[in-house]
This record gives sequence, structure tokens and C-alpha cells, in this order.
Amino acid sequence: MKAIIIIEYVINLIILLIFHMHMFQLNSYFLKKHLNWMKSNISKIVIQLPIIVIPIILLMINNIITNIISILLLAFLILYNLPKKKAKIAFNLTSRVIRMFITEAILILIIMLINKDIILIKLSILNILAPIMAIIANCINFPIEKLIRNKYINQAKKILADMPNLIVIGVTGSYGKTSVKNFLERTLSSKYEVLSTPKNYNTTMGVVKTIRENLKPIHQIFICEMGATNVGDIKEICDIVKPKFGVITAIGPQHLQSFKTIDNIIKTKFELADSVRKNGGVTFLNYNNEYIMNKEKEGNIITYGVNNPDLDYNSYNLRSSSQGLSFTMFDKKNNEEIEFKTKLIGKHNIINLTAAIAVANYLGITLKSLIPHIRKIESVRHRLQLISRDNFNIIDDSYNSNPVSSKSAIDTLAEFDGTKIIVTPGLIELGEDEEKYNFELGQYMTKYCDYIFLVNSKSTKFVLDGIIDKNFNKDKVFSVNIPCEAIQQISRLNTGKKITVLLENDLPDNYNI
Repeated sequence: MKAIIIIEYVINLIILLIFHMHMFQLNSYFLKKHLNWMKSNISKIVIQLPIIVIPIILLMINNIITNIISILLLAFLILYNLPKKKAKIAFNLTSRVIRMFITEAILILIIMLINKDIILIKLSILNILAPIMAIIANCINFPIEKLIRNKYINQAKKILADMPNLIVIGVTGSYGKTSVKNFLERTLSSKYEVLSTPKNYNTTMGVVKTIRENLKPIHQIFICEMGATNVGDIKEICDIVKPKFGVITAIGPQHLQSFKTIDNIIKTKFELADSVRKNGGVTFLNYNNEYIMNKEKEGNIITYGVNNPDLDYNSYNLRSSSQGLSFTMFDKKNNEEIEFKTKLIGKHNIINLTAAIAVANYLGITLKSLIPHIRKIESVRHRLQLISRDNFNIIDDSYNSNPVSSKSAIDTLAEFDGTKIIVTPGLIELGEDEEKYNFELGQYMTKYCDYIFLVNSKSTKFVLDGIIDKNFNKDKVFSVNIPCEAIQQISRLNTGKKITVLLENDLPDNYNI
């Protein structure tokens, strides 16, 4: 029986090591972010400690009953720690992860070789330490990881240095940056060979990876999406790619857990403008955003936005419906006016399209020639992506969310006829203001939604408080564990009208365990 208990300890240890390495990866290997995650999930870690320790105590009694209890306890622990569902973002067995696993294995081997007579005690200790093993391995590996990181960065810099005529466009913002990046790629590709950072490759090493693996001599333009969670993150990317053009899409309260203040967010986003100015380039700024408009600026600036004739590129006559968008755009410099239409939904996308059109026009593509390209633009996956099936619409806005974009998504939902339903876990990474913004979200959704489905998370309590504050019908508010459960319940609703469902935000696995 002792052998069975040893095997169970080993199995549970392996499961825990993989799980916590996955969480560390989802937290971008940032120590502070990961420690905050551990703090918020400490109960799920602490609750396992007695179950890990009790079998050791029972084994001291050493009779068949206590041995069986030990085996059952550890079997329960293994079942408790086994993944209950498929991960939304799969665990990526990168070279870095493999190196950390090797370091963990060496540490475990060293511990197991010391005093071989207390194997079970050491296994139980290792199970207790499993949540921090990835952190320990990362700290040990830090010097070699830094060398590897610098090697890759220098390779990327050399590739860029060998392409002196390459036009680099940086795109950043609290929201809208991925949409603008994709719209830019579509518009600029009508004249140039364009490469953009794929998916969510907007960190320093994501950008470096794109350059090393995808940038070729044929490319004339490199569109670089730049994400940030701390002051200095944008500057670090800019120091590598040296952008000649920049677009700041919007600034708002996002990642406040790490940024702490909105001023830090503004400072970080404008690191792109600072770099562009040093490189003698041009920065395009969304002047419908108060934080951008009110920021003191230097260098060559081009303004864009909607319903403001004083801007360099102004869109007006805005028309938005469930069928798409149309707007008239005026280029102040060339005194040119053109009407655009697109099947994209969401009025705020007009600002994102205006940014892309402005940059493309500045780089020599006429407004008139852009008309068919704007008409063909598809929505970005999981960002107000409209999926229609018979008498059922889904607006998939599940990639991420913030206080501004969530309200814009609800406004878009309001443009659809029939029954309107929202499915959301609320908003995250808003620091001390998380309760406030989720309360306001709950209040806002009651204006347009006929039914509300709250996906189990720590934020939904505050969302529900906002819903209750507006005296919304409690019979039309439902709590579910996962979005799929909500869809199943919605499919059984008999409203007699066409149903439109807004999937607003979907928490990553590290916020939903």
C-alpha cells in the first residue's frame, strides 16, 4: 500500500506542477502578477494542505484502515486537481517552459536523493511547495533567460537594421489597437507588402518572435501592435523597432491592477509618441479620447476622430445598424470628402476605421481607392464578431473588455431588433476601482438588455449590485458557470422574437479556476 501512496503523491505533484506552470505562463511570467493571482486564489491552495499532510500522519499508525483512508484521500486530491474543462488558452510547451521543467526536475531529484528513508515526507513537502516551484525555477533560470532574451532581441535588431527602407508603424492604446492593426493591414496591403504582428503578439518577445520568424526582405511595412501592463513596456518595444509612425487609439482605465493610476497609463501609451518624435516621424492621435486630447504633446501630430471639423481627418454623418456602418470622411489637408460603407458593426469602429484610413492616405493611398477595401473588411475574431444563424445572432466580443468598450458593445446590441441578451463575467484587472466599474456595467446593461446571464466570477457580485440598483426584473437574471451553459439555456427560451446574444468578455483560465 505504501507503493500506491507514493505513486499517488507523484501523480498529484505532476498535475500541480503542470497546472501552476500554465498559470505562470498565462500571467506572462510576471512575478508580481502571478503572486497577486496566487493571493486571490490562496483558499484553493490552502484547502489542499491538510489532505496532503494527513496521509503522512495516518501512515504512522500503520494499519490497513488508515492506509486505505490515506489512499482514498490522495485519490480525491488527484481528482480535485485534474482539469475539469478544456483550457481556453492551451498550455504552450515553449523552450522556456521546458527549461523551467528541467530545473524543477533537478531540484526534485536533489531533494529525493537526500535521506532516502523519508520518501513519503519529502513527497508531501514537494506537493506543498508545488505552487511556487515555477517561481523558484524561473528565479534560478533568470541569468540564462536574460542571455537568451538579449540574443533574440539583438537578432531582431539586426534584421531591422538590414532593412533601412522598412516603414514601421506602432499601434497602441488601452483598447482598439488590435482592430486598428487589422484594419491598417487590410488598407495598406492594397499598395504595399505588409506584415503585422499576429494574434495577441504585442509584448516585447512577441514582437521579437514576429520579426525573427516572419519579417522578410519583400516587406515594405511592418505594423507592430504594442501592449503594456507596466510603465516602460512600450518604450522597450520602441527601442527595438524604432517606429516612424505611431497610432494611439484610445486611453482608458485598463490594467489598473498593475498600472495603479490612469496617469501611468497615459505616460506609457505616449512612450510610442515620444519614440516616433525622436525618429522624426508622425503620430496619429484619436481626438475623441479626452486623455489623448488633453495630453501635452510634441512633434508631428495628425489628429483623427468623429464629428469634429477641426481634426485633420474627421468622420461624420455616422450611421450604424445591425447591417453595418456608413460614414463620410473629410481630409482637411486635401479638402477631400468620401463616403465609406462597411459590414462591421459597432459605431466605435468608425473611429478605428478612420485611424486606418488616415494612415493609409498619409502613406499615399487615395481615399477613393480605399472604398472597396473598407467595404470588404471583416470583423476581428472575438471583437464584435457577428455570427448569424437562422433566428439567432451572436455578437462575440469575448476577447477582453474594459469600462468603455463594454458600454460600446451594449450600445451595439441595442441596435438589433428582437430579444437582447448579454452574457458576461464582468470586468477584471481594474484594481481598487473594480467594484465601481462593474457596478456601473450592471446599471448600464439594464437599459437595453431583456435578459442577463452572469458567468461565475469574482466580479459578478458587483455587476449584480448594479442590476439590482436599477430594479431590473430578477427573474430575467441568471447565474451560470460557463458561457456555453448560458447559450444552452438561451436556446430554450421562447420569446417569439429573433434573439441577439452579446458575449461580453471571457475570463482567461487564470481568472476562472
